[in-house]
Amino acid sequence: MSVIPQARFQEFIQDIEPSTTTKANAASAHAALRDFLKKDSDFSKYHVDDFLSGSYKRDTAIRPLKNGGQIDRPDIDIVVVTNHSVGDDPGKVVDLLYQTLKKKYPKIRRQNRSVGIEQYNADMDVIPAIKSGDAYLIPDRDTKTWIFTNPERHTSWTTETNKRANGRFKPLVKLFKWYRRQNATISEKPKGFSLECMVAECMDYNETDYGELFVKMLESIANRYNLSVSAGIVPIIADPAIPGNSVTNDIGLEEFRGFFNKIKSHAKLGREALTSTDLEKATSIFCEIFGDCFPKTMSRSRESTLAKPETLSSTSFPDRAIKPNKPSGFADVVP
Repeated sequence: MSVIPQARFQEFIQDIEPSTTTKANAASAHAALRDFLKKDSDFSKYHVDDFLSGSYKRDTAIRPLKNGGQIDRPDIDIVVVTNHSVGDDPGKVVDLLYQTLKKKYPKIRRQNRSVGIEQYNADMDVIPAIKSGDAYLIPDRDTKTWIFTNPERHTSWTTETNKRANGRFKPLVKLFKWYRRQNATISEKPKGFSLECMVAECMDYNETDYGELFVKMLESIANRYNLSVSAGIVPIIADPAIPGNSVTNDIGLEEFRGFFNKIKSHAKLGREALTSTDLEKATSIFCEIFGDCFPKTMSRSRESTLAKPETLSSTSFPDRAIKPNKPSGFADVVP
């Protein structure tokens, strides 16, 4: 058992959770965009449905960074289901969505498979899609093809995996995403859902201590993928929604190798922290791993409050806009 109390990690997990304000801003932003697409006179003839996806929907997002004292905007993924067909040109499908959203949003950009929008309260990726059985097809402008995906299945898989882990999967994912943000390599990849799949493959589902849980996961990643990386191959990590697909398909070897080597070094550091009997030394190591946001001290009352539960729960991002209600700090979903 680590010399660092479990409550320190629980406090840290709560600290990296998106704030109520961030969630409210995100909900307001995506609600306005979705309403606009449904009502636009040009696009409404193509619009079938829309829904949230990504870490926002799966409740695996972490709080935005602060830059120059200003909090960055949350990232939101919105899937727009259309009545297009696979015979339609992927580039033209993305362009139609871009031209439509350009009417309302001045800070907008075409992306390979989506349209990116920057607002004061949120960054949004809007992805056009075609329903295909239980899955979806999304356009790829570079390859001029339609790509299978299933974001709804990703969401349900995350919920099932979290239940299997007795509520510790999502908090561990958030720890891992924060760790990844603090430890840059030659590329941002792997990121997002790839990290979630790694956690699912490599976590100890019976471990209850978050310090041990995190370090064991790093050690498992280092052991599990070592043979592939040594052989010059990016490990295949199964997509839980699309049989035969790997979530690492778009990651280059050197991108993954840089990430992997960082994991290996921090796995050793983390184990050193866990075996140390010196609280100050162990804390210093975890500050090196997670950054200075990792709590160095904690009040006895705070520690007592957090130490009781083994699992942590968080309020999911709302699917609709919310408005403040008394008492201050709480909000109700707007129908």
